Amino acid sequence: MGSCCSSNKVIKETYDYSDGGVYSGDLMNGLPQGKGQIRWENGCFFEGLLQEGRKNGRGLFRWADGSYYDGDFTDEKFNGYGEYYWADGKVYKGNWVDGDLNGEGILHYKDGRIYKGNFTNDKRDGQGEMIWPSGSKYIGGWKKGRQHGKGELIDTNGKKTEGIWNKGKKQ
Repeated sequence: MGSCCSSNKVIKETYDYSDGGVYSGDLMNGLPQGKGQIRWENGCFFEGLLQEGRKNGRGLFRWADGSYYDGDFTDEKFNGYGEYYWADGKVYKGNWVDGDLNGEGILHYKDGRIYKGNFTNDKRDGQGEMIWPSGSKYIGGWKKGRQHGKGELIDTNGKKTEGIWNKGKKQ
């Protein structure tokens, strides 16, 4: 005969995190498991998938200032595809690795600039294109957030200037 109180049964319940977050949703073995919500007194909010009490899978995290991330999580960190909307209007849509912008993405700056290309550790890095609100653009190499290597600058009249950039300056 089976036990009347199986410890691996999924039940709807609440769970208090040590950081003040209060979870409501499914519990398994006493930990958040599956789809649920976490709310903090400071106004932060998470809704999504959890495994053994940790954010894993698709989720939405909102900060009290209005910023939010909608995307994939692995072990509490942004991992895979996600979209981050800052309260000041900046928007990133693309790949994340261990909580950092990594891989292909598009970053819309609040001043109207748009960067499309590669990122490494939250910096523009590799090949990419920056478009300014005026219509001029740079297409080429980037390193640690600056133009670096072979590139082409195209002004608003379509005039092209090819060259080599080093730490953001044309050589």
